[in-house]
Amino acid sequence: MRLPFLTSGVFPDSEEWPDEPDDPDPESRWGQPEDDLTSIPSVEDPGERVDADAEVEIDSDLARYFWVTVVYANVALGGVSIGLLVIAFRSQFTVGGVAIAVGLIALYRTYDLYDSYQTRVADDDATGADDAAAASADTAGEVSANGSE
Repeated sequence: MRLPFLTSGVFPDSEEWPDEPDDPDPESRWGQPEDDLTSIPSVEDPGERVDADAEVEIDSDLARYFWVTVVYANVALGGVSIGLLVIAFRSQFTVGGVAIAVGLIALYRTYDLYDSYQTRVADDDATGADDAAAASADTAGEVSANGSE
């Protein structure tokens, strides 16, 4: 049995149907973007000025405080959120409560580390300012003892 629509005589030689509209060209409304891009002003990239091989010196105490604080903050976020989810969806108050408690303890330790580092930095700055003031007072005393100025 031959199907009439599968024979070669049914379809015209062109692939377009006679009543089919032309396909719209979506890029015609923008013109030639390749040519227009050359008129865009250039801006200096600040990342190009930085030397990629330059090493940055970071105080080891600062790096240690930073990474320990990051770990504690992640444990706090995970503990509190998982604990709340376990309580809400599983109704396991014991497991959820323990997870929330671990998260809150980690959150407290995060704050405690941050506060102790800020206190230490403030004490170091105060000690450095006192040392600078004492050094300038010693220098002023030596100048007046020599009789000049």
